[in-house]
Amino acid sequence: MKTLSIALLLIISNAFASQSLIVKGDLLDRVQMSSRINKMIITSDSHEVELVNEFNEAPSCENGEYEITEVAEGRYSLKNIIQCDSVIDESRQVRMCPELFMPVCGEVASDDFSKGLPEIHNFSNMCDLYIAKATFIKFGRCD
Repeated sequence: MKTLSIALLLIISNAFASQSLIVKGDLLDRVQMSSRINKMIITSDSHEVELVNEFNEAPSCENGEYEITEVAEGRYSLKNIIQCDSVIDESRQVRMCPELFMPVCGEVASDDFSKGLPEIHNFSNMCDLYIAKATFIKFGRCD
């Protein structure tokens, strides 16, 4: 059944590559230490849909309905959150990051709107950047 669902999703996406698809499931953050943190959808039949969207482009959501379009083979872009039963902040669930030094450069928006511009910071790894809710700039230290 799962294979049939995946095959059907691929057939539909190839036939209507520029058209949107509607997917139901959980919209979650895909945290990896060696690559950018993107969104993914775990469908109601447990299929993983990889998205090109960064983790901070949309809130995480449990039990929702999403509009996506295919941008490359097997990679999709989230266009719209149609419905969401429960918005969650996954970064608050991370208690501790691994002591792994893989520096990344990120931009942290100020909570105080009077300060103006965001600040550029070095982070030890992608996990630390994720907890700070920073926007990824590049791998390695900031210049």
